[in-house]
Amino acid sequence: MVATLWMYAKGNDVVKLQQLLNRHSSILTLVEDGFFGQNTYLAVKIFQRNSGLDDDGIVGLKTWQKLGLQEPHTNDSLDSSKVTNGVAIETPNFGVTETDEEFCFPFPKLPGQSWTNGGRQFGASRAGGTRKHAGCDLIFPSGTPIYAVADGMLLQNPYPFYSGTYAVEIKHGNIILRYGEIAPCSYTGGQTVKKGQVIAKVGLLHSGSSMLHLEIYTNGASSASLSTHAGDYRRRSDLTDPAPYLNVWKNNLPKL
Repeated sequence: MVATLWMYAKGNDVVKLQQLLNRHSSILTLVEDGFFGQNTYLAVKIFQRNSGLDDDGIVGLKTWQKLGLQEPHTNDSLDSSKVTNGVAIETPNFGVTETDEEFCFPFPKLPGQSWTNGGRQFGASRAGGTRKHAGCDLIFPSGTPIYAVADGMLLQNPYPFYSGTYAVEIKHGNIILRYGEIAPCSYTGGQTVKKGQVIAKVGLLHSGSSMLHLEIYTNGASSASLSTHAGDYRRRSDLTDPAPYLNVWKNNLPKL
C-alpha cells in the first residue's frame, strides 16, 4: 500500500522520500534521517510546485508517482494507520492525532486565497524583514464565525493582540492554538470547547484587512508565554508551521 506522509512522520518511508527528493535535485539537500521535519516539508512543497501538483506538503499517491515510485510499498513509518480506499492514511506520532475524526478546519469553507504562499504563509517576512510571520492567515470577511478545530480547554481569555484585534489560546490535546486577529468581545467558547463549535468571529484590522491568524504550538504541557522578544518569530520555541495541520483538516469542514 502507498503511504501518505506529512510533517512529523518518521521511519523508512520518510527515508525513501528523502532519497527520492535528493535524486530529483531538490533545492534543499536533505539529511536522509527518516524524520519529516521542516526541511523535508519545504523540499516536498518545492517539488510539488515544480511538478504541477498542489503544493500542500502532503505526500500522497500523486506525489509518489511524480517522484518515480513504480511499485506500491508498505508503510512502517508511524505507529498507527487507517486504510481508506486502499490507501494507508497515517496518524503522525507526536501526541496529537490529525485524523478527520478528531480535528476539523476552523471554517465551514476554504478561503479563496491559500495559506501556503505570499504574506499569508508561515515564515513570511514581517516588519521590514526583522521578524517572520508566526502563523498562517485564513482570509475571510470580518464577522465570519470561527469554529473550534477540536475539543479543547481555554488557556488564556481573549486579550488585545494586533491592530485592534484580539487573540485567544486554547489547548487541543497536546497542541495549543492561538486564534489571533479575532473581533473584540466575540469569544463565545467558554472554559471548554467542542470540535466544530463557533467560538469567535474574524476581526477587522486598522488597515481594513480581515482574517484568522492561526498559530500552533506543540508543547501543550508548557504554561510559558507564547510571545517572546527573541528569535526570528518572537515566539516560543515549540512554535510550528500550521500548514501541514490545515492541509489535513481542510478535508473535514465543520457542519453548519
